[in-house]
Amino acid sequence: MDTSGYVKKQTLYLAVIGAIILGFIGGVMYSIYRMPSLNGAAEQAVHQHEIAETIASLEQATKDNPDNNQAWVELGHAYFDTGQAQKAIAAYTQALTLMPGDLNVMTDLGVMYHQNKQHQKAIELFDQVLKTDPQHEQARFNKGVVLLTGINDHNAALAEWKTLLKYHPMAAAPSGKLVGELVDHLEKEIAKKP
Repeated sequence: MDTSGYVKKQTLYLAVIGAIILGFIGGVMYSIYRMPSLNGAAEQAVHQHEIAETIASLEQATKDNPDNNQAWVELGHAYFDTGQAQKAIAAYTQALTLMPGDLNVMTDLGVMYHQNKQHQKAIELFDQVLKTDPQHEQARFNKGVVLLTGINDHNAALAEWKTLLKYHPMAAAPSGKLVGELVDHLEKEIAKKP
């Protein structure tokens, strides 16, 4: 009998064992490859839980001591960072009743008014800040943002940012992009309009 077309039992067993081992190793490698995204999701959940705990703690601090202006500011910041504009507005407003005239809190409140689509209120707050401190970088930058994106007045936004550059030539947006680059881009955009 010609056995040249057959596989020996020993070779077959080795091939099956080899396939099982390769499958196992491949599965382990795939699991390791997938772990970072699972860890990322777990980290995200932990981070959200920590933020919720921080907000709850600050809310309790403002209830326990309603005259604690710093707790109100921090609560406003926490709401700001989590995109809760109306709650941030309430917290910042309360902070300003306890410490009127705080230019940084007024600026943050203006940003929240803009996020809440109350653009004119935002402009009014930025103007109050800039009347006290014409060089306040964040207020002037944010006023330009509201003029551009909220009120759609490109020329007024350009004027604000050019004034900002007189005081702070290396001013940058939160994204890191230099305001000078934003001015150049906006000037080109305005020039294209009929």
